[in-house]
Amino acid sequence: MKCSGRAEQSNTETDITLYYILPSLFAMLSSEFFFEVLRKSVHLVSILIVLIYELYGKETILWVLMLFLVVVLVLDYFRVEHGIRIPFFHIMYRKSEVDRFGGHIFFALGAISVISLFSREIAYAAILMATFGDLAAALIGKFYGKRRVFQKIFKNDKSIEGSVSEFVIDFLIGLLILGNPIVSLVMAFLATLTETAVNKIDDNLIVPVFAGFFGQITMNFLAYL
Repeated sequence: MKCSGRAEQSNTETDITLYYILPSLFAMLSSEFFFEVLRKSVHLVSILIVLIYELYGKETILWVLMLFLVVVLVLDYFRVEHGIRIPFFHIMYRKSEVDRFGGHIFFALGAISVISLFSREIAYAAILMATFGDLAAALIGKFYGKRRVFQKIFKNDKSIEGSVSEFVIDFLIGLLILGNPIVSLVMAFLATLTETAVNKIDDNLIVPVFAGFFGQITMNFLAYL
């Protein structure tokens, strides 16, 4: 009878785990995953940036980006200064962005910078690396990252899994657009290093600028060899 009682108790605990705890965990994970994908998906507009640049030229895409920047600056002014919740967009802000500008503003500034200063191919690669490399690092690092090896160096909890996935994605983007493994390697390394090292500076601005700058320098140097 005691064994039977223990078995029933064990079955009850298993049922509770299966029917209450596990679904709750999956719900939390799925909602967190959905939020991260949704927040990062805004940056997928980088594909549209590349298409407009390719089809209509440099001046057109710069005007489009400036218009976008002005609009989001106005919206963020009302959000930050007056606490007005912008419909739909408010769910995509992190807690740290409640009282400061959102990442989309720095992303626009980064895109404007690299398009203005660097060659078309370098600009394409830098913008797409800032988007898809960051997306890979965020999702892989958040949900699969286990080795937090940067705590002593960069004072953060970013994982080696996230950084490696970002580097691989960035390198493949470079090869696809530039076709030059050396320039692609330099840009992928700088993009990954910058994204991993920064904590308080918005990586939407600094990653494309650093990757684009050193990519352009490397390309110009190789052209003279």
